[in-house]
Amino acid sequence: MGLFGLFKKKAEGAETAPVEKEAEPAFLEDYAGMQAEVTDMEGRLLFVAKLLGLQENQGDLHLLSETSISREMEEPLPVRLRGYSSRKSKAAYMEGAVLPTGDDQVWRVENLTLMKLENDRSFFRMDVSMDASLTAVGRPGAEEEPCRLVNISVGGVRIASPNLHQIGERLLLSVDLTSGKAPSTMLCQILRIIGQERNYEYGCRFIELNDADEDRIMQIIFALQRKQSGRS
Repeated sequence: MGLFGLFKKKAEGAETAPVEKEAEPAFLEDYAGMQAEVTDMEGRLLFVAKLLGLQENQGDLHLLSETSISREMEEPLPVRLRGYSSRKSKAAYMEGAVLPTGDDQVWRVENLTLMKLENDRSFFRMDVSMDASLTAVGRPGAEEEPCRLVNISVGGVRIASPNLHQIGERLLLSVDLTSGKAPSTMLCQILRIIGQERNYEYGCRFIELNDADEDRIMQIIFALQRKQSGRS
């Protein structure tokens, strides 16, 4: 059930075994459907898109946001892509070149090259400070209580609360992530507790999210990134 919108010094002379280099995974298998922030080579945001139709080193970027570049170009534009592969559970950094297609909502990317992989979703974790509320699920007589959203990623959130909760407890979190729209409601589960004596922070993971929920979370994170960096 989707709940989003219901509304991540060696000793000198010591010998070490050679480390096998991980083979570069196939784009089609591991990165199809990946959402990515597309920037120019200087890091300026161009647009956010979903990477589809991958064949070897080329594919299609289906827009998830407005774009800041003109479709009138004489040659492909070099770009960088930063996205997250759910299948590999890693953040992927790529380079390539984009050019327009006959569809205004699709850009072609060519000469796509995987530059590096990171082991977590840190790129997509946004520090925020937003008023929110939570309700403990399954606790008899539980009432809605105020809390604060500290950060958000595609995998979960960190929230601050003066009230004590327990690891494993499920919380229904409600927060206004997009001004002018209805608050978003997300079901999450506490994985860790930080702090004490009415100054608690809870690291939580989202549960029961579907693909559409994850897509929307990612778009919200990108929108927050653009707003915080003055690129909105």
